[in-house]
Amino acid sequence: MRTRPAGIGNVNADWMGSLPSKLSAMPLKYLAVPGSHDSFTFWVDVHAPVGPDQKAYVKYLATMFSVLAKKVMVKWSMTQNLTFREQLDAGIRYFDLRVSSKPSEPGSDIYFIHGLFGHKVRDGLLEINSFLGRHKKEVVFLDFNHYYAMDAEHHVYLIHMLQQVFGSKLCSDCAVENITLNFLWEKKYQ
Repeated sequence: MRTRPAGIGNVNADWMGSLPSKLSAMPLKYLAVPGSHDSFTFWVDVHAPVGPDQKAYVKYLATMFSVLAKKVMVKWSMTQNLTFREQLDAGIRYFDLRVSSKPSEPGSDIYFIHGLFGHKVRDGLLEINSFLGRHKKEVVFLDFNHYYAMDAEHHVYLIHMLQQVFGSKLCSDCAVENITLNFLWEKKYQ
């Protein structure tokens, strides 16, 4: 099934900033925030090797039946058909992120992954940051919940990347139970 944002243009792009003051003063844990599963899997690289998130038998089958196996894998690896920007414009604010290095590739680059490798994480973060720059009252939640083929160096690289891309927009407050949109807006955290 192909989904597209409802309405004309980006009518949901500023929904947080449009909330009544009663809701913006409420702790975030009480707000329903739209999210997406395997958020940035609207594109996967059929030419890259099968990801380290897959079982050995899947990797074996992909090696034995490369073209056919990857055609099948694409169908279940791509769980989104909206781009980064389209998801943000549609109102998505919670992102389920699964990331991996490419074991055969030198360096610290990290990619979105779901069976097959997707875009570089940095590209997705830059797209989110660009959106936030245009929508000052919108806040996103990045849930990096699965890591594959990543050692300590990759994790340090990811943390530095987040700091570099988002800078002062990152919320450094650890008492998340009571954080409100008003607090985030006041501190210019997004």
